[in-house]
Amino acid sequence: MDQKINNTIELYLSKVSQVEPGLVGAYLFGSYAKDNFRDESDIDIALIIDHLLDTERFDTQVRLMLLASEFDSRIEPHPISSEDLSSISNPFAAEIRKTGVEYKINVI
Repeated sequence: MDQKINNTIELYLSKVSQVEPGLVGAYLFGSYAKDNFRDESDIDIALIIDHLLDTERFDTQVRLMLLASEFDSRIEPHPISSEDLSSISNPFAAEIRKTGVEYKINVI
């Protein structure tokens, strides 16, 4: 992954940390994390949000996607609760834990 994409991800995460007080972590996953992306590939980012309720997930994702469009239209945020991330029965969480590249969150 080139430095420009990495910088864009870090800028996006910095902004997310300002508007999502429950953000506790972020992982790049998918083709960018596996380094087999193409120019048109999505930039999949799992955003770990403390106590994210299932009833809030859709609205949170829409809000995060609108914010992502200000940085790079390929960024695809995937909000997941910290509880779901630690679930051993959640295949999505297992994929993030297995192949995800962790980004440090700077809490302001």
